[in-house]
Amino acid sequence: MKKRNLIKSTLLVLGTILLSSALFTGRTKATTPYYTQSINKGASFIKSHTAKQSLDSWDALAVRRSPYGMSSAARKVFVKNLAGQFSNLQGHYAAVDYERSLIGAVSVGYNPTKYQGKNLVTGIIKTAPKSNSGITAKIFGIIALSTKNYGTTSNATIKTLLSQVVKAQNTQGGWALTGTGSDVDITGMALMALGMHRSYSSVKTAITKAVNLLKNTAFQKTTGDFVISSAFTKKANANSDAMAIAGLSAVGIDTEKTLKTKSGVTPIRRLIKYQKSNGQFRWLVGSNSGSLQMATQQATYAMEQYRNLKLKKGSIFNF
Repeated sequence: MKKRNLIKSTLLVLGTILLSSALFTGRTKATTPYYTQSINKGASFIKSHTAKQSLDSWDALAVRRSPYGMSSAARKVFVKNLAGQFSNLQGHYAAVDYERSLIGAVSVGYNPTKYQGKNLVTGIIKTAPKSNSGITAKIFGIIALSTKNYGTTSNATIKTLLSQVVKAQNTQGGWALTGTGSDVDITGMALMALGMHRSYSSVKTAITKAVNLLKNTAFQKTTGDFVISSAFTKKANANSDAMAIAGLSAVGIDTEKTLKTKSGVTPIRRLIKYQKSNGQFRWLVGSNSGSLQMATQQATYAMEQYRNLKLKKGSIFNF
């Protein structure tokens, strides 16, 4: 009798343990977030469907920062292609050429101070701070020089560029490619750069103004897009949404928690509406006009920046 009771007690304990284990496993079973699913589709499209000769630095960044990373086979394709594109410039380099090439170089694991016989860091230092270089050159100059620590001269140049970008901010709190208005895209890009240097008080103030502009003026509560009618664009589009999401994420703003339409649509949910079933992104909803390659690049790495925020990994440009 005692033996039978002991067996029953043992079975009861084992059953309880197994049941608890099953319940616990069910509660904690990981599901892939919707934005990660979209990233994977976007990166897969870039690798599989974009013509190899068209793959550029931004494609390399998007693939490198995806959860699956860059395979050795993909790296070989990118290395060859990026080198060819740099060579095609035939020695005529603007600041943005150096910056784009540097981002591509670090994305494929190359040393940008010894790239195709050129020091891309030195090239940026010499060209980006110039008054005629344009706002995007200054923004991406900050980003490129901040991918790694390239020394005292580079760090001093970053400070100069930060000062120039902060000074260029308009009274609305944004930045524009041209004119005095605000462009969503350029403002988002500026936040990506400033977000890498939030310790400066002037940068913090500029970030606050830009965040308020994107959240309170640009965000459309009817659709979930970010729109400011300007010379840059007057239509809701994937690129503007992507740059706003990337910029806000880069400065620590969780758009999926803080911004929703009246019907509950969040910025990333809206951005995913631009994505085709094959992973490619449209520029405009329901249209194949515009640069779909750029739309796919920007949408993919914007969500990668958001994913980095959730994983507390910082900027996608930190290498």
